[in-house]
Amino acid sequence: MSINEFMKQVQGLPADPQLHFYLIVDAAQDPRLLAQLKQAIPGTRSQCLLTHVQGPDLDAAAPHLLTFPQFGADTQSWQWLADYGPALPAAVSIIATSLSFDALYAHLHSLIEVVLPDGDEMILAFWDPAILAMLVGQQDDTTLHVPGPALTIRQCEQLLAGVMAWWYWDRTGKLHQIRSNTNRDAAQKVMPPLRLTQTQVDMLVEASVPDHILGYILTNKPELLANIPKQERYPRVEKHLLEARKLHLLGMRDILDYVCAALIYGEKMHESSVIEVLLEKVRSRQISLTEALEQFP
Repeated sequence: MSINEFMKQVQGLPADPQLHFYLIVDAAQDPRLLAQLKQAIPGTRSQCLLTHVQGPDLDAAAPHLLTFPQFGADTQSWQWLADYGPALPAAVSIIATSLSFDALYAHLHSLIEVVLPDGDEMILAFWDPAILAMLVGQQDDTTLHVPGPALTIRQCEQLLAGVMAWWYWDRTGKLHQIRSNTNRDAAQKVMPPLRLTQTQVDMLVEASVPDHILGYILTNKPELLANIPKQERYPRVEKHLLEARKLHLLGMRDILDYVCAALIYGEKMHESSVIEVLLEKVRSRQISLTEALEQFP
C-alpha cells in the first residue's frame, strides 16, 4: 500500500480538527516493533492493554496502544507503516478517532474481558485483525475463516464507540477499513462488559483455528511451508482446514494430520484415485484418518 492510497481513505473521513491516530501493536507478533517505533518517533506514548498481566515477560508479549503522528506530519513514519503492515499483518492496526489517548485506552481496556454464558470471563483478542474483522463481519475481507459478524449490532456499536475508522491488514496483506458512526460520547460512558452467547463463543474459537494450525506447523514442521510464500501460507492452511471439516474430522490431531498430509501431497491429494477412495472411507467413517494415511501411496 502506498501513502497516496492511504491518503485517499483518510481524506474520505468526516472533517474533524481533533482527529488523532493511534496504533495497536501486538508485541507477541514482533517483540522488536515497540522499541523500533519509540526510537523512530520521539515522544511516542504507549501503554499495555493487559494491565492485569504483571511482569516484563508477559508485558513484552501483550498488545499495546501507541500514539502515532498526524497524517502528513511524518510521511516517513506513515510510509514505513504502509510497508510494514502487509509484511506482518497480525502485528499492527491503526485507529482514527477524536478521543484522547486516555479516553481511547479506557474504552479499549473495558472491552478486553467478556462474560461467557456460564458467567466466567474470557479475554477478547480484538487486536488480532482476524478476530476484529470477524466480530464486525467485515464484508470485503474474503480471507476470514469465520465471516461473521459474531457481535450483534448493539455490541458492534459498543466495540467501535468513538472510533471513526479502524484499518487492518488481512492475513494476505490486503488493507481493510472498518468505518463507524458512533460518537465519542458513547466511548466515554461506563458500559458493562460484553456478554457473549455460546454461538458467539464458538465462532471466536473457530476463527482462531487456522492460526493455531499454522503456528504449530511453523514450530514443528516448518519444512512443509518452506516453499510457500508467507502471504499464501494462511489461505493454504485455511483451505485444507475446510477440506478436513468436510471429512467430518473434529479432533485437532486428525485435523493437523490432514493439513500436513495435504501440504506434503499437494495436488496429488485430489488427483490420486487411491487417496480419493481412502478419504471417502474416512468421510463415511468406515476407517479412521490414521488408517487412511497409512495406506496413502
